[in-house]
Amino acid sequence: MMNLKQLKEYLAENKVVFELQEHEEPLTRAKDAAKYFDAELVAAVYVINTERGLAAMVVNAGRDSMDTESINYVLGYKVKGMADPKIVKQATGYEARFLPLIGHGLPILFDKGMTIHDYIYGSTGDPRYTIKLRPEDVIRLNNMLAFVE
Repeated sequence: MMNLKQLKEYLAENKVVFELQEHEEPLTRAKDAAKYFDAELVAAVYVINTERGLAAMVVNAGRDSMDTESINYVLGYKVKGMADPKIVKQATGYEARFLPLIGHGLPILFDKGMTIHDYIYGSTGDPRYTIKLRPEDVIRLNNMLAFVE
């Protein structure tokens, strides 16, 4: 688990151009970020439980469902469902609802539709801050499993 200072250092070491935005009120859900940012650019991180363990899905925050059949297909193994928040906390150190785009340590599935944007917004792990960065950097700095539609 990285705190905000460690995240900034990690991103600087990896030559990531990013911006942090502080919020007066904590953002407790990815959809809350749509009040501040273009909803098309807001990424949410959800954790799924698969036959091979946990995986994070970085998807558009406006997405209201997941097609497990297509995810099973791209992974080549089955998704059991959403991960229990207690297990997410144990595995990552982060509350499930505040999981950051980078630094959680889980392999990721990335929403292909997010790659068309120059940048996206998402969680830092601290509900008082949002990060703006390029989708390519989110992919590069995580263990990428596959793209999802």
